[in-house]
This record gives sequence, structure tokens and C-alpha cells, in this order.
Amino acid sequence: MSQNQDYVEVCKVSEISNGQMKHVEINGKEIVIANLNGKFYAFAERCGHMNARLSRGNINQNVVTCPFHAAKFDVTSGKKIGEPVLEIPPGMEPLPPTWQKYMGTVGQEMSYIKTYDQETYEVKVEGNSIKIRA
Repeated sequence: MSQNQDYVEVCKVSEISNGQMKHVEINGKEIVIANLNGKFYAFAERCGHMNARLSRGNINQNVVTCPFHAAKFDVTSGKKIGEPVLEIPPGMEPLPPTWQKYMGTVGQEMSYIKTYDQETYEVKVEGNSIKIRA
């Protein structure tokens, strides 16, 4: 088997602008492709904290921030570099007391959830094709 068969084409270079991400699915795996200054990286789509889609988050230089609880991951290595933030955003209207109690309980339980590093995948570019080994 040649090495080329290990890689699967997932999209075109022209589909992902610099500093942007794209969601793809291969063999039942959800994967994010990120473009950092013309170099492409691939990592697991679902956040290692509570399963949110990282491609819907923000990317700043080599750091992707989860849209759900703001866990941060290094796009180049998949390593967790920032824990989730479990607090109500500033400026939000106060919740009714029963909701405050509920959210306090949820926050306490969430603090026991371990956040894992993201799996990464090998990427290669051939012409305008982005291919990954999944």
C-alpha cells in the first residue's frame, strides 16, 4: 500500500482563509482544519471538556478557544493550554434565586469534569488539496 492511500482529501486550500477553521468528517471522525499563516493543522472537532464544536469557537494565532466554556487549546499540538471558565458572563441580568442555586450546583459538578488534550492528525497539502491522515 502506498503512503498516499493513508491520506484522505478533506477540502481545498482556497476554502480556508488565513486564521479560519473548517469542520470536516472522515470515517465517522469530526475534525477541524485550521489555517495558520498558510500552514494547515488538523485536530479533533469536539472539545475535550464538554463536546462542543471547536470550529465554532475563536482562533487567535495558534490558540483555539471553545465557544462553550472558553477552554483553550494549541492548534499545532492539540494540548490544552487553558482550563474552561465556569462563570456567568459579566453584564448578564441576575438569574432568579432558584436558577442561581441550580447554576451553582451545575458549576460545582462541572468543576469535576476533566478537560483532555485534543487528538491531532497529520496534514499534507498537494496543490490545492488538503489531505489528512485519519
